Amino acid sequence: MRYGHLRILTWLGISAAAMFAMTGAASADVLLTLTSVADHSVGPQSTSNPCIICATNAQQPAGFGFNNFTSSGNISSYNMWSTTPTATVADGVQGTPYTVSQLIGLGSSAFLVAIDVNTTSAAGETLQFFQVLDVTTNTQIAFFGALNSTGTLIGGVSNNGNGFADWTLSTVNLLGLASTDQILFEAQWDHASDGGESFFLVPTNVAGAIPEPSTWAMMILGFMGVGFMAYRRRSQSHFRLA
Repeated sequence: MRYGHLRILTWLGISAAAMFAMTGAASADVLLTLTSVADHSVGPQSTSNPCIICATNAQQPAGFGFNNFTSSGNISSYNMWSTTPTATVADGVQGTPYTVSQLIGLGSSAFLVAIDVNTTSAAGETLQFFQVLDVTTNTQIAFFGALNSTGTLIGGVSNNGNGFADWTLSTVNLLGLASTDQILFEAQWDHASDGGESFFLVPTNVAGAIPEPSTWAMMILGFMGVGFMAYRRRSQSHFRLA
């Protein structure tokens, strides 16, 4: 009976440790996927999709704000951070973060990052790096590319600068983060040769989203309860046989 008791407790400990390890997935790095969009199916930004970084005036929900950076044909390389409320934040300078509750207020805890490119040259613009940073916990939530990389070609689009997405980065999920956590976005691109780019958010639904820590706690307690009942049945069966 002692061996059976030890085995049950070991199983419970392993199950609990595994569940708690899975809980951390809510804040783990997510590698974003860059997907081409050529059919005007994402956007336009002016309808309801707030910009986080763009070089032109954008229609926003009241008080949301974005980095209204200065675009110039004489400048080809950019390293821009988001900010709120709307302001012009210099290249390489972090802006004022959004809160998780502010972003979720757009309609979902998950969203795509849409990119409206404004460079027609087929040999031109590349996206080096994009990241979503939780400033409160100093955690990189999601990213694409790498710092100082050669980048991925995003130029040469036929519908440049029309307000619709030419590319999307998907999917950023804020589920499980504290509502007060502060979030920043950073984009680095190179070889821009025309008007300004727009990075804007498109709320989306995520199937099978990661439960919040409180949900994991309830699941762990449930597993422990099942394990305890199994142990009791085994113990009672042992005594009856004895």
